[in-house]
Amino acid sequence: MVMAEISVTPIGTGRTGVSFYVAQALESISDMENLRYDLNAMGTILESDELGTILEATGRMVEALHNLGVERVGVILKIDSRRDKSSTMSAKVDSVRRQMN
Repeated sequence: MVMAEISVTPIGTGRTGVSFYVAQALESISDMENLRYDLNAMGTILESDELGTILEATGRMVEALHNLGVERVGVILKIDSRRDKSSTMSAKVDSVRRQMN
């Protein structure tokens, strides 16, 4: 299982808000097979069985912003690739919550 946290930031748009751009980036991956995602306040968690799918999604998100006329896009991508057992986004969160009092 491969999970990734991604944040895409348009640079030089003249606006401080980025929600429009984030929405467009997510639209660009909404039809991808073998990809699940969960938007949060600071980024998006991607989940797939294949690293290539995560990398393809990253490329699509960046290109979506460039296609809107954004000349520069900053990307922060953190990847967790695990082969010893299968897990999901929600299972990881549940595991932490079980450890809390």
